[in-house]
Amino acid sequence: MDVQRSLGRIRTQMGGMERMMRILRAEVEGHIAAIAPAELDSYCDIETGLGQLFAEARPLAPVSVEPYKHFAKGVWMGLDTENGDCGATVSMKALHGGMGGNGRGVARLSVNPVFPMAVKPGWVTLETAVSLEALKRAAGLRIDTVSFFDIAAGNSAQIPRSVTLNLRLHRQGGKVTDHLNYRIPVSTMPFEHSARIGPAAMEELSLGDVTEALLILELPLAGTYTLKLDHFAVLALDEG
Repeated sequence: MDVQRSLGRIRTQMGGMERMMRILRAEVEGHIAAIAPAELDSYCDIETGLGQLFAEARPLAPVSVEPYKHFAKGVWMGLDTENGDCGATVSMKALHGGMGGNGRGVARLSVNPVFPMAVKPGWVTLETAVSLEALKRAAGLRIDTVSFFDIAAGNSAQIPRSVTLNLRLHRQGGKVTDHLNYRIPVSTMPFEHSARIGPAAMEELSLGDVTEALLILELPLAGTYTLKLDHFAVLALDEG
Protein backbone atom coordinates (compact mmCIF):
# COMPACT_ATOMS: atom_id res chain seq x y z
CA MET A 1 0.00 0.00 0.00
CA ASP A 2 2.91 2.38 0.83
CA VAL A 3 4.43 1.62 -2.57
CA GLN A 4 1.13 2.39 -4.31
CA ARG A 5 0.80 5.67 -2.41
CA SER A 6 4.34 6.61 -3.35
CA LEU A 7 3.69 5.80 -7.00
CA GLY A 8 0.50 7.84 -6.86
CA ARG A 9 2.38 10.86 -5.47
CA ILE A 10 5.09 10.52 -8.13
CA ARG A 11 2.50 10.30 -10.89
CA THR A 12 0.73 13.37 -9.54
CA GLN A 13 4.01 15.27 -9.47
CA MET A 14 4.92 14.11 -12.99
CA GLY A 15 1.49 15.09 -14.28
CA GLY A 16 1.86 18.53 -12.69
CA MET A 17 5.28 18.95 -14.29
CA GLU A 18 3.87 18.07 -17.71
CA ARG A 19 1.09 20.63 -17.28
CA MET A 20 3.60 23.28 -16.17
CA MET A 21 5.73 22.55 -19.24
CA ARG A 22 2.71 23.04 -21.52
CA ILE A 23 1.92 26.37 -19.81
CA LEU A 24 5.56 27.48 -20.04
CA ARG A 25 5.76 26.48 -23.71
CA ALA A 26 2.60 28.46 -24.47
CA GLU A 27 4.02 31.54 -22.71
CA VAL A 28 7.36 31.29 -24.55
CA GLU A 29 5.61 30.82 -27.89
CA GLY A 30 3.45 33.84 -27.09
CA HIS A 31 6.55 35.99 -26.50
CA ILE A 32 8.20 34.73 -29.69
CA ALA A 33 5.06 35.38 -31.68
CA ALA A 34 4.96 38.98 -30.41
CA ILE A 35 8.61 39.62 -31.33
CA ALA A 36 9.12 37.53 -34.47
CA PRO A 37 5.85 35.91 -35.63
CA ALA A 38 7.44 34.56 -38.82
CA GLU A 39 9.78 32.38 -36.74
CA LEU A 40 6.96 30.42 -35.09
CA ASP A 41 4.42 28.01 -36.51
CA SER A 42 0.89 29.14 -35.67
CA TYR A 43 -1.45 26.44 -34.38
CA CYS A 44 -5.14 26.62 -33.50
CA ASP A 45 -7.48 24.06 -31.96
CA ILE A 46 -9.35 21.55 -34.09
CA GLU A 47 -12.60 20.45 -32.49
CA THR A 48 -12.70 16.80 -31.38
CA GLY A 49 -14.91 14.94 -28.94
CA LEU A 50 -12.01 14.19 -26.61
CA GLY A 51 -10.67 17.73 -26.86
CA GLN A 52 -14.05 19.11 -25.84
CA LEU A 53 -14.27 16.63 -22.96
CA PHE A 54 -10.94 17.84 -21.57
CA ALA A 55 -11.74 21.50 -22.20
CA GLU A 56 -14.91 21.22 -20.12
CA ALA A 57 -13.26 18.98 -17.49
CA ARG A 58 -16.54 17.78 -16.08
CA PRO A 59 -16.57 14.74 -13.77
CA LEU A 60 -17.82 11.51 -15.30
CA ALA A 61 -18.94 8.77 -12.92
CA PRO A 62 -17.62 5.27 -13.75
CA VAL A 63 -19.75 3.75 -16.47
CA SER A 64 -19.62 0.41 -18.28
CA VAL A 65 -19.56 1.47 -21.90
CA GLU A 66 -21.36 -0.18 -24.79
CA PRO A 67 -19.39 -0.75 -27.99
CA TYR A 68 -19.52 2.21 -30.37
CA LYS A 69 -22.05 4.11 -28.26
CA HIS A 70 -20.95 7.60 -27.19
CA PHE A 71 -20.18 7.91 -23.47
CA ALA A 72 -19.52 11.61 -24.15
CA LYS A 73 -20.28 13.69 -27.22
CA GLY A 74 -18.00 12.50 -30.01
CA VAL A 75 -16.18 9.92 -27.84
CA TRP A 76 -16.69 6.15 -27.68
CA MET A 77 -14.99 2.78 -27.25
CA GLY A 78 -14.50 0.34 -30.09
CA LEU A 79 -14.81 -3.22 -28.79
CA ASP A 80 -14.68 -6.54 -30.63
CA THR A 81 -18.04 -8.13 -29.79
CA GLU A 82 -17.35 -11.45 -31.52
CA ASN A 83 -14.11 -12.56 -29.84
CA GLY A 84 -12.99 -12.41 -26.23
CA ASP A 85 -16.19 -10.94 -24.72
CA CYS A 86 -14.26 -7.87 -23.53
CA GLY A 87 -15.77 -4.81 -21.87
CA ALA A 88 -14.57 -1.48 -20.56
CA THR A 89 -15.31 1.04 -17.82
CA VAL A 90 -14.54 4.73 -18.22
CA SER A 91 -14.59 7.63 -15.79
CA MET A 92 -13.28 11.18 -15.60
CA LYS A 93 -11.95 13.04 -12.59
CA ALA A 94 -12.01 16.83 -12.83
CA LEU A 95 -8.98 18.46 -11.23
CA HIS A 96 -9.83 22.01 -12.31
CA GLY A 97 -13.01 23.21 -14.00
CA GLY A 98 -12.86 24.45 -17.59
CA MET A 99 -14.71 26.83 -19.93
CA GLY A 100 -14.24 29.69 -17.49
CA GLY A 101 -11.95 32.68 -17.55
CA ASN A 102 -8.83 30.60 -18.23
CA GLY A 103 -10.31 28.33 -20.92
CA ARG A 104 -9.33 24.67 -20.62
CA GLY A 105 -9.85 22.64 -17.50
CA VAL A 106 -7.62 19.95 -16.03
CA ALA A 107 -8.94 16.41 -15.85
CA ARG A 108 -7.99 12.74 -16.01
CA LEU A 109 -9.88 10.23 -18.15
CA SER A 110 -9.55 6.62 -16.99
CA VAL A 111 -10.21 3.73 -19.36
CA ASN A 112 -10.24 0.25 -17.82
CA PRO A 113 -10.73 -2.62 -20.30
CA VAL A 114 -11.74 -6.01 -18.88
CA PHE A 115 -10.82 -9.32 -20.49
CA PRO A 116 -12.83 -12.16 -18.87
CA MET A 117 -11.78 -14.82 -21.40
CA ALA A 118 -8.45 -16.27 -22.47
CA VAL A 119 -9.28 -15.53 -26.11
CA LYS A 120 -7.99 -12.11 -27.11
CA PRO A 121 -10.38 -9.68 -28.81
CA GLY A 122 -9.48 -8.39 -32.24
CA TRP A 123 -9.39 -4.79 -31.04
CA VAL A 124 -10.02 -2.45 -28.12
CA THR A 125 -9.94 1.22 -29.07
CA LEU A 126 -10.63 4.67 -27.69
CA GLU A 127 -12.10 6.72 -30.55
CA THR A 128 -13.05 10.34 -31.11
CA ALA A 129 -14.65 12.31 -33.91
CA VAL A 130 -12.60 15.06 -35.59
CA SER A 131 -14.07 18.17 -37.19
CA LEU A 132 -13.81 17.43 -40.90
CA GLU A 133 -14.30 21.05 -41.91
CA ALA A 134 -11.39 22.21 -39.73
CA LEU A 135 -9.25 19.28 -40.83
CA LYS A 136 -9.68 20.19 -44.50
CA ARG A 137 -8.63 23.78 -43.78
CA ALA A 138 -5.45 22.79 -41.90
CA ALA A 139 -2.03 23.12 -43.51
CA GLY A 140 -0.58 20.73 -40.93
CA LEU A 141 -1.60 18.81 -37.83
CA ARG A 142 -0.31 18.21 -34.29
CA ILE A 143 -1.90 15.80 -31.81
CA ASP A 144 -0.80 16.34 -28.20
CA THR A 145 -1.39 13.78 -25.45
CA VAL A 146 -0.30 13.21 -21.86
CA SER A 147 -0.92 9.67 -20.65
CA PHE A 148 0.30 6.72 -18.65
CA PHE A 149 -0.81 3.17 -17.86
CA ASP A 150 -1.64 1.98 -14.35
CA ILE A 151 -0.74 -1.73 -14.55
CA ALA A 152 -2.03 -3.86 -11.68
CA ALA A 153 0.57 -5.47 -9.43
CA GLY A 154 -0.89 -8.93 -10.09
CA ASN A 155 -0.94 -8.58 -13.87
CA SER A 156 0.51 -11.65 -15.59
CA ALA A 157 -0.37 -10.88 -19.21
CA GLN A 158 2.14 -9.54 -21.68
CA ILE A 159 1.41 -5.90 -22.43
CA PRO A 160 3.10 -4.37 -25.48
CA ARG A 161 5.67 -1.62 -25.11
CA SER A 162 3.60 0.84 -27.12
CA VAL A 163 0.11 1.55 -28.41
CA THR A 164 -0.80 3.06 -31.78
CA LEU A 165 -2.65 6.28 -32.57
CA ASN A 166 -4.20 6.41 -36.05
CA LEU A 167 -6.11 8.95 -38.09
CA ARG A 168 -8.91 7.05 -39.87
CA LEU A 169 -10.52 8.62 -42.92
CA HIS A 170 -13.83 7.40 -44.32
CA ARG A 171 -14.10 8.23 -48.01
CA GLN A 172 -16.83 8.32 -50.59
CA GLY A 173 -17.76 4.89 -51.90
CA GLY A 174 -17.15 3.20 -48.53
CA LYS A 175 -13.34 3.22 -48.68
CA VAL A 176 -11.45 3.59 -45.38
CA THR A 177 -7.79 4.56 -45.03
CA ASP A 178 -5.62 4.74 -41.90
CA HIS A 179 -2.79 7.25 -41.47
CA LEU A 180 -0.33 8.51 -38.83
CA ASN A 181 0.60 5.17 -37.17
CA TYR A 182 2.08 7.06 -34.21
CA ARG A 183 3.46 4.92 -31.38
CA ILE A 184 2.88 6.02 -27.79
CA PRO A 185 5.02 4.16 -25.21
CA VAL A 186 3.19 2.17 -22.54
CA SER A 187 4.73 4.11 -19.66
CA THR A 188 3.72 3.86 -16.02
CA MET A 189 4.52 7.55 -15.54
CA PRO A 190 2.78 10.46 -17.32
CA PHE A 191 4.62 11.89 -20.31
CA GLU A 192 3.63 14.23 -23.13
CA HIS A 193 3.73 13.07 -26.74
CA SER A 194 3.13 14.99 -29.95
CA ALA A 195 2.31 13.40 -33.29
CA ARG A 196 2.72 15.69 -36.29
CA ILE A 197 1.60 15.75 -39.90
CA GLY A 198 3.47 18.34 -41.93
CA PRO A 199 2.14 20.29 -44.93
CA ALA A 200 3.50 17.82 -47.50
CA ALA A 201 1.96 14.85 -45.68
CA MET A 202 -1.35 16.73 -45.33
CA GLU A 203 -1.51 17.14 -49.10
CA GLU A 204 -0.89 13.40 -49.53
CA LEU A 205 -3.97 12.66 -47.38
CA SER A 206 -6.14 13.87 -50.30
CA LEU A 207 -9.02 14.99 -48.09
CA GLY A 208 -11.32 16.02 -50.94
CA ASP A 209 -13.43 12.83 -50.89
CA VAL A 210 -13.32 12.28 -47.09
CA THR A 211 -16.74 12.12 -45.41
CA GLU A 212 -15.68 11.40 -41.80
CA ALA A 213 -12.46 11.63 -39.77
CA LEU A 214 -11.64 9.79 -36.53
CA LEU A 215 -8.66 9.54 -34.22
CA ILE A 216 -8.28 6.00 -32.87
CA LEU A 217 -6.04 4.89 -30.01
CA GLU A 218 -5.48 1.12 -30.16
CA LEU A 219 -5.19 -0.28 -26.62
CA PRO A 220 -3.51 -3.51 -25.40
CA LEU A 221 -5.65 -6.63 -25.93
CA ALA A 222 -4.86 -8.35 -22.64
CA GLY A 223 -3.82 -7.58 -19.10
CA THR A 224 -5.08 -5.82 -16.01
CA TYR A 225 -4.48 -2.15 -16.65
CA THR A 226 -6.07 1.29 -16.80
CA LEU A 227 -5.20 3.94 -19.34
CA LYS A 228 -4.93 7.35 -17.67
CA LEU A 229 -5.26 10.19 -20.16
CA ASP A 230 -4.45 13.62 -18.71
CA HIS A 231 -4.50 15.71 -21.87
CA PHE A 232 -5.71 15.47 -25.45
CA ALA A 233 -5.68 18.22 -28.05
CA VAL A 234 -5.59 18.36 -31.85
CA LEU A 235 -4.05 21.48 -33.32
CA ALA A 236 -4.08 22.74 -36.89
CA LEU A 237 -1.15 24.54 -38.49
CA ASP A 238 -2.54 27.76 -39.93
CA GLU A 239 -2.13 28.21 -43.67
CA GLY A 240 -1.03 31.82 -43.39
